[in-house]
Amino acid sequence: MNYQELFAQVHRRPGMFCLDGEFHTLTAFVRGCEAGNDWQLLAGFREWLVTRLGGGDNLVWEGLVLRLAFPDRESGPGREELRADPRMNEKAVELLFQLLDEFLQKRNEHDGLAKIFGAYFESRSRRATP
Repeated sequence: MNYQELFAQVHRRPGMFCLDGEFHTLTAFVRGCEAGNDWQLLAGFREWLVTRLGGGDNLVWEGLVLRLAFPDRESGPGREELRADPRMNEKAVELLFQLLDEFLQKRNEHDGLAKIFGAYFESRSRRATP
């Protein structure tokens, strides 16, 4: 299955997949796709996001996406805050699907996953060096 295409379709028309378009619902859908692929569909996604953010090793990928979407905040908005502010939800959803698409493109390149993990470990060692 082409998950880049599936995610693009879900992004365009979440209702067609019985989804409400909320960030947390969409991330649950993505997690379900990942589970259906023995947790290998997004192998390296969290590490790729940590490298982009320059930190956040303590966060799951959903939290990293929210940190990238709202860099001026100490922590990402919660479910209720996103539900209460449709513009914030839209911003988080747009970035989620942009990042998923970009990640899957990079991972599908020759040695893509090895390069992603190489960059991640290099960034960790730079942050650990005083």
